[in-house]
Amino acid sequence: MSKHLAVIFAYHYPPENAIGGARPSRFAKYLSQMGYDCRVFTAAGAESSGDTNIFRIPDPFTADRRRGPGWQAERAIRKLFLPGEMGIRWSACACAAARLKIRAYRRANPGSRVTIFATFPPLGTLLASWRLGRMEGVPWIADFRDPLIEKCAPHGAWRQRRAYQAIERAMVRGAGAVIANTDAAKTMLLEKFPEASGKIRVIWNGFDSEDRVGPLPRASADFRVMSHTGELYAGRTAAPVLESFARLISAGRLPAAGVRVRLIGDAEENSLPNQTFLDRARAEGWLELVTHRIPRNEALRIAQSSDYLLLLQPQSTTQVPGKLFEYVRIGRPILALVRRDSPSERVLARAGVPYRCVYADESPAAVDDAVADFFRLPTADVQPSAWFEETFNAQCQARELDAVMQSLHNEAERAADCLAPVPLRENLAQTHKSWKAASRY
Repeated sequence: MSKHLAVIFAYHYPPENAIGGARPSRFAKYLSQMGYDCRVFTAAGAESSGDTNIFRIPDPFTADRRRGPGWQAERAIRKLFLPGEMGIRWSACACAAARLKIRAYRRANPGSRVTIFATFPPLGTLLASWRLGRMEGVPWIADFRDPLIEKCAPHGAWRQRRAYQAIERAMVRGAGAVIANTDAAKTMLLEKFPEASGKIRVIWNGFDSEDRVGPLPRASADFRVMSHTGELYAGRTAAPVLESFARLISAGRLPAAGVRVRLIGDAEENSLPNQTFLDRARAEGWLELVTHRIPRNEALRIAQSSDYLLLLQPQSTTQVPGKLFEYVRIGRPILALVRRDSPSERVLARAGVPYRCVYADESPAAVDDAVADFFRLPTADVQPSAWFEETFNAQCQARELDAVMQSLHNEAERAADCLAPVPLRENLAQTHKSWKAASRY
């Protein structure tokens, strides 16, 4: 293929331990193997990776705290209109750095193609791509790992909702293509922007097949371990499941000595039952809490050596947590607290692993029955289905992204050909032929 530069804006990126960096990292890896020249612009500490194609652009808001009018202006924007949003001024810095790289690349490779890819959140990546695409006249792709409008609380100030709505509309209209990471997220975008149906596509989150993830020997032969690894925040609560465990143990339907629940990762206060409940559960011996972040490899080993895996996504009808793809490849039973007919439930239904769903709107008695039934599932390790392996494999997904990028340039080139002026001599000759034909009648 001809030379093709992929400019990737990813605020989070390895080696930073943030789930938001995994998806752009997989795309960059496999696009590079397909012949693309990838340049990644990130706010993460990418200089330690040793990759000369990753450019760390420090975020002025975090690097120069409380210094200068620019910092105060961004602080006001984040407080009044875009609560907690990152990368607002960073977007201008990243855009300027990427623009220099694009121009140098074009000088060295005349006639090459350039595509910009921005993965959201945070908002700064979209702002950088939108601005750079307009400046350089190249197509850009908006990758929504989360729906943009959901960044605003349902009962947020009207000015915040209006700001996010306006930004979302501008991004969808300005991008050459829009990527949603679940079928439900695509449906939501189509309902709001039916005129953009031709540019909205789905590329799910997934996994790198070269990262070997599978079951490890179980942690204990004396009791069965159920683990959740990852942060609990913004509605991702473990309370309904923990409260069900307490009721089942109290009723004698589940032995306290036979099961251990491990929650690993930062947890907001409203994501767990009250402190009295937690103290009692730990005293009874069936609950372990590690309420701070641990390295990803350590968290993964805990999941791999567990008998059961706990998935918590009761707050969203559109998103699938990234750990689901690790859990399925481990191949042990998954208990999922989700919304009815959510993307997570649809993935589990076809993934080939044993699972049970607990729904956020169920009665406590129904939750208890579902949890008790879950513990009757066989615990033998299983392999994911062929559908799962193909749909969520990062190599396949990079090929999907390649097809999107190529189509953007092919369409632009066809449009340019249609608008190209006809040479004067050719135009006169065609006019003369038409006049002669008409004069015969």
